[in-house]
Amino acid sequence: MNKQSMDAQERDFLCTVALNTMLPLANERTLQAGFHILRGRKANQTMQDVHLYRLYPYYRLFPRLAREEWEQTVSVLLMRDYICEIDADGQRRSKPSFVVTEAGRLYAHERFAIYDLHKWLEPFAQALPTHSLDVFWQRLHLLVQSVSHMLAKEMNFYPVVRDRHVQTWVKRLIGEQGKREEWKQHLAEELFRLWEPLPEVVQRLLVEQLSGTAQVGKTLGQLALQHGAAPSFVQVQLRYGLAVSMERVQREKSEFPLLSRLAEAKDEPGVVLTESAARTYTLVQRGLPKEEIARIRRIKESTVEDHLVEIALRCPDWDCSELLPKELAERIIAVSEQLGTSRLRIIKDHLEGNASYLQIRLALARRLEGRQHG
Repeated sequence: MNKQSMDAQERDFLCTVALNTMLPLANERTLQAGFHILRGRKANQTMQDVHLYRLYPYYRLFPRLAREEWEQTVSVLLMRDYICEIDADGQRRSKPSFVVTEAGRLYAHERFAIYDLHKWLEPFAQALPTHSLDVFWQRLHLLVQSVSHMLAKEMNFYPVVRDRHVQTWVKRLIGEQGKREEWKQHLAEELFRLWEPLPEVVQRLLVEQLSGTAQVGKTLGQLALQHGAAPSFVQVQLRYGLAVSMERVQREKSEFPLLSRLAEAKDEPGVVLTESAARTYTLVQRGLPKEEIARIRRIKESTVEDHLVEIALRCPDWDCSELLPKELAERIIAVSEQLGTSRLRIIKDHLEGNASYLQIRLALARRLEGRQHG
């Protein structure tokens, strides 16, 4: 496959994924919302959108997606009349929302089926992964390389993973008392059993990425050329293989006593809030109002409000009734469901000014938090 053909396939696949991400966001969010979801932005609004619109499969699907690539994809969708920019009243604006045309919906559904995306995205359909696929892969990749060189008695090698935390973790793992021989004897066997049920194409992609004494792992671009597929599609297939693998070793620890270790939590398990939001939460628990918190922390009140929404979404034990009375929360949710929208301005207008933007955001976040823990 030549570069021109690969570029065309890549454009088609990115358009397919972008449109399917944008479908539930149409007339609700800006064109950039889909970009933030695919990149895996950790901002509160993005996380709320992922939960609200059940876009779990698309969150952080392409963590290295460049803004230029996204804008080129959006330009193609606009040029083909698959989407149209609008504002709330149907007029253009500086930060437009958009609608997906009938042709766009048809294209999104047809290409979704052609790429069999239901299959490749299925492991992510219900919730966000509780463990990092990147960390799982980096640990596995470096572990395979290390054991390969141990077997060949060639311990001077350039590690394929440069992350110091991962390097230290793998060294500690294979250096455990009496475990080195076990890794040398049984790693290949466990990997074979783990990957045997996967689709053949996924097996090959995973194996061809690995490095050892007899093989240098292929890059994403090299795999795409070799398999005649769009690089982003190959990335999705690899992500599927890793998710299925990680879920299985967690579920069947007795069957995979070695590989199940790779799915252990990172060194900082249980992190719920971002560092800045956690500092705000400490002051919230002291009963300080948001104006005082902003003054003490020397941040904007709007930033404190962002933190409050994050706390509402991720900390089920926080009582926000002083900011959001129960009756008002119920009314906000009722209006949102009645109108079929989560757009703050539309809900606020319908409530005739009886709720602030912060109260609406808190109510929507609490509804999402309840769904996650219900």
